[in-house]
Amino acid sequence: MKTRTFVSILILVLAVLIIAGSCATKKKAYVAKENEELYGNWVNSDYNDTTRAARHIITDGLIQLHATDDSPRVAAINLYTITDKWYDSEGNIWYKAIITERAKKETLGTDSLSSTEPIYVLAKISNSGKILEVVKYSVDYPTEFDPDELRYHYEILYRQE
Repeated sequence: MKTRTFVSILILVLAVLIIAGSCATKKKAYVAKENEELYGNWVNSDYNDTTRAARHIITDGLIQLHATDDSPRVAAINLYTITDKWYDSEGNIWYKAIITERAKKETLGTDSLSSTEPIYVLAKISNSGKILEVVKYSVDYPTEFDPDELRYHYEILYRQE
């Protein structure tokens, strides 16, 4: 009888430890701060008069895209969620995010956002805080910053003070 009780208690303790261990290994979702380094005005005048947005105004969960670096008119908007953030050994700040909804200027309005396939974003802010590199991919998070990689959409932007 004592052996049966001991084995039952041992199994119960092992089950609790296994369950607790598996819960502890799950990564918690990133919660954006009120003033993330990513927030602000980012521009690249080389994108003026191209199909790329030359100005990005990034706030908590919203990116306003402008066709030129000095245009006051919003050309499109994106809704996004930051999923991860970390610092590398050189002091660069890295973000992973997912763009979930988009709208172009023709449809801007209160009910204009539409669900889309998610766009996975990997972004890096230089250790100076002045350069933002972004790669986007529709299948999964990008794994490299290569402007010539055709699978990814690469952009480089500069902080506008």
